[in-house]
Amino acid sequence: MSHLLLSLLLLMLLAGPAAAQGDPFDLPAALAAARPGDTIVVPPGVYTGPLVVDVPGLTLAGQEGAIIDGGGLGDVLTVTAPDVTVRGLAIRNSGDSLDREHAGITGTAPRLTIENNRIENVLFGIYLKEAANSAVRGNRVTGMALDIGRRGDGMRIWQSPGTLVEGNYVYDVRDVVMWFSSDGILRNNVVENGRYGLHFMFSDNQIVEENILRNNSVGAYLMYSTGLTMTNNLLLDNNGPSGYGLALKDVDNVQA
Repeated sequence: MSHLLLSLLLLMLLAGPAAAQGDPFDLPAALAAARPGDTIVVPPGVYTGPLVVDVPGLTLAGQEGAIIDGGGLGDVLTVTAPDVTVRGLAIRNSGDSLDREHAGITGTAPRLTIENNRIENVLFGIYLKEAANSAVRGNRVTGMALDIGRRGDGMRIWQSPGTLVEGNYVYDVRDVVMWFSSDGILRNNVVENGRYGLHFMFSDNQIVEENILRNNSVGAYLMYSTGLTMTNNLLLDNNGPSGYGLALKDVDNVQA
């Protein structure tokens, strides 16, 4: 075999992987091909939502600069399978319908982990529905530039008992609300510039500690619940026609 032919073959072998590395990452195809327990590492880039994760035990891990953009249409990312982890992504531009409760991340299965994501320009930030024993931690949520009556909740935990909400920063939303979700822990969160910093409805046995609730109409509103313990929280600069730091309505066995 001539030296020229060998050189051509070598160039072809070297060029093949290089070309493959330049191909854009197809996130919808990766989600469709995933099997239970897989990890999908999402490289930097802008990926078009809405997207759905329906594979149990999947980990969706974004590298720095990985963005899912909903384009103002519906929920940006929906998780319908249990034991899923969503980590390290920028999630932005949900729909803006309060009736349809459009959100950055919607989770409808138990034992979800949603951590260290940046969620921006969304109506609802993180919305858990019947997602028991989930963990929501280390996320940064910023709502849409809307009048406070038109905003959605930065986090809404609905019928999701045993949920941990820890170390999140939430800004320019309506509330962070626990609704029909008992046995929750809310720790080391910062909630600013909303209506109710923390809002509890029909949610018993909550531990609420080391949170900073600043510049909201009401710092924390405890309603229709029993067995709530609040320790070492900072509630300041409450404003508007309500202007309460801590509001209690039809609650029993509260320790503050």
